[in-house]
Amino acid sequence: MTVTTAWRQMVAHFPNLTLQNPMGSQTMQIWQPLSAPRIRLELANDFGQQPLSITGIQVGNNTLIPITWHGQTSFSVPAHQRCWTDWLDYPVTTGEWLTIKLESPEKQPVTLIQTLDHTLFKGINSSQQYFWGVDALQVERSAATKTIMCFGDSLTNQGYYAGSLMQALALAQPDQWGLINGGISGNRLLRAGNSTSKWVASFGAAGIERLPQLLAQQSVDRLVAMAGLNDLLQPGVGTPLGELPTAAALIAGLQRIQRLAAQQAIKLTLLTITPFKGALVDQLPAWSPAKEQIRQAVNAYLRTQPATIDLASYVADSMDSCRLAAQFDCGDATHFSAAGGHQIGQWLWHKLALTS
Repeated sequence: MTVTTAWRQMVAHFPNLTLQNPMGSQTMQIWQPLSAPRIRLELANDFGQQPLSITGIQVGNNTLIPITWHGQTSFSVPAHQRCWTDWLDYPVTTGEWLTIKLESPEKQPVTLIQTLDHTLFKGINSSQQYFWGVDALQVERSAATKTIMCFGDSLTNQGYYAGSLMQALALAQPDQWGLINGGISGNRLLRAGNSTSKWVASFGAAGIERLPQLLAQQSVDRLVAMAGLNDLLQPGVGTPLGELPTAAALIAGLQRIQRLAAQQAIKLTLLTITPFKGALVDQLPAWSPAKEQIRQAVNAYLRTQPATIDLASYVADSMDSCRLAAQFDCGDATHFSAAGGHQIGQWLWHKLALTS
């Protein structure tokens, strides 16, 4: 039997958000990419200063049944730690949704996962963006599996293109792939979060430090990486302008990802840095000609690499390549809309399929 991660979403630190569990319970659903007779869940309390009290977890479809930790239905996840539940003999089938209900008296958990998309996981409330407790699901089965990870910042974390792309792969090659969204909003490739933004705690460690840690935790067969946008976007708008990297520095960071993937025999796809002319951060202009020059230089390097898909050209405005085209823009000149992101995901899937 082989243990594999069927689904994972990154956790981040959100001390600025209050009452994320006002009713003392949360119900979420995870789309199953793999069939298996046994499952277990990971519970995360990475940033909690106190133990996260769990008074009950139930899983199922039509009927929910308890899942335990060391045989107990009530337990606590220690501060700054994670824990896996006991294995549960509960069959899951690829393409189905698994419902998970958690109960806890903790009204204000700060270790949260975030999504805007509902392709791979969702809450009962369609407007819910933040979830606490469960951050991963593993299965145990005899059939071999592979894993894909989409790595990056909020464009990846929001889930529109990443969910669409990964589900397309899972549907085209059914019951073969575990799916990991490795995006964190605000994440930079070269530096950890450093900003006056109220969201800075959630920006996380530098991507070049975060990625090796993720790959040390589990094997990945395919990696789709889109990084570097926040390294350009943030300096001068809450982040010191002196932290604006040179093109050479960003290229060196991307080369570290390339070397890491090569060392671990991971099939890597790099995506070019998408346009952001017109973007505002805290009402301040985040784009400048100098930043655009760096973006263009980095993308010119990426286009010389055989593992690159030129996403930037695909999503650029036909009249101004420095801008995101309206069909992909959620309205802030930086992030993808739901429809645009799903279109991107399908386009990327066809590009990946041609290079597989």
